Amino acid sequence: MQFNTWSSIDQYISRGTVYSFLHSYTAMRKVPPKGYNKKEAKSELDKYEYSNIPDEKKVNVIAIMLEAYSDLSDVEEIDFKIDPYRKWHVLESQSYSGDLITNIFAGGTVDTERKFLTGATNLPTLRKRTNSYVYYFKEQGYTVEGSHPSSNFFYNRVNINKNLGFDNYYFLENKYESLLNAYFIRDNILLDEIVKLYKENKNTSKPYFSFNVTYQNHGPYPTEDVYHKQYVERKKGYTTEEYNILNSYFWGIEDTTNAVYDMIQELKQDDEPVVCILFGDHKPWLGNGGSVYTMLEMNMNWNSEEGAKNYYSTPYIIWANDKAKEVLNNKFVGSGEDISPNFLMNKFFELAGYEGNEYMKFTNEIFDKINVINTDFYYQDGEFTKELTEENKKLLEKFNKVQYYQMNEFKK
Repeated sequence: MQFNTWSSIDQYISRGTVYSFLHSYTAMRKVPPKGYNKKEAKSELDKYEYSNIPDEKKVNVIAIMLEAYSDLSDVEEIDFKIDPYRKWHVLESQSYSGDLITNIFAGGTVDTERKFLTGATNLPTLRKRTNSYVYYFKEQGYTVEGSHPSSNFFYNRVNINKNLGFDNYYFLENKYESLLNAYFIRDNILLDEIVKLYKENKNTSKPYFSFNVTYQNHGPYPTEDVYHKQYVERKKGYTTEEYNILNSYFWGIEDTTNAVYDMIQELKQDDEPVVCILFGDHKPWLGNGGSVYTMLEMNMNWNSEEGAKNYYSTPYIIWANDKAKEVLNNKFVGSGEDISPNFLMNKFFELAGYEGNEYMKFTNEIFDKINVINTDFYYQDGEFTKELTEENKKLLEKFNKVQYYQMNEFKK
């Protein structure tokens, strides 16, 4: 039998039962928060009522998490010869946009992905059916599906995406392998397929929710001059290897930006209401030990607000076509606040005028006070802090208990 080095399942099989059990035991065992009481957590959620989306307000939603997409255009050290973000900034001016403050750096994609889908900051193992916003859309009559043009075993998405409620999820194995013309599927190909799947759904007369994860721009990036395109001015002290890493990253960013822009232009003309939620999952790997960040003299110390944003921030855009703006009576334009991934769906629901389920309503109260929850810091009332007020500490404790209940007690 041939094993795949990158598959955790294959690694467990190759090492046998005892190793696999010992290695997995701690990951399977999730300890509830201090003072957790199941009945009390349930009673907190029971204070809220489940709300449906009125049929006349249902719009199609296409969410795309962009691999390692980060806007470095405000880095003072960088002087662009070619601006890879030009079209992204055009889209920002036409959308509701802001910064996502993630909890990961240069890897760990599923942390941002699954926090967006569940509304949780402390994720369970997801080895069983787990409450999510995917299920909410399904309950509202939506088709729920998505794409990731890579192998289905990465992060066990083949099983976990089912547990999160997706009816269909497309990977290399069941769709994209036939479109592979290099070692990865470029974003222009993926986004074209996402739009095709959306348009195919029109035949069902069902509203559509699609969540997708790109693969292009995954690091590491070439240390050679592969693309023969210089995006930034080369300054004194820039090593050849680090300069090439930076230009290689920007080549991918420009390519992704063009693909996103072209997709939006097509959806602008669509006769159905559609909203796009676009966001990056984490900052990119830029050299061993973050050498390119050092070269650019960026403050990466997350004990300060500047360093925290340099280390953890990615952009988000919530864009709507004219039909969706009309249906939802909202222009979907403006400068948004800094948001944790688990609150991004709350922001979309707020803009759309959707009330959501009991958990959405409960988390709205947390979001109103603490808009960023990171391992190392918080944003409370819109301000960066390392220490919450006593009132907000209690609020966060309550949130941790309720989300533990929500993530572990599947609502059938």
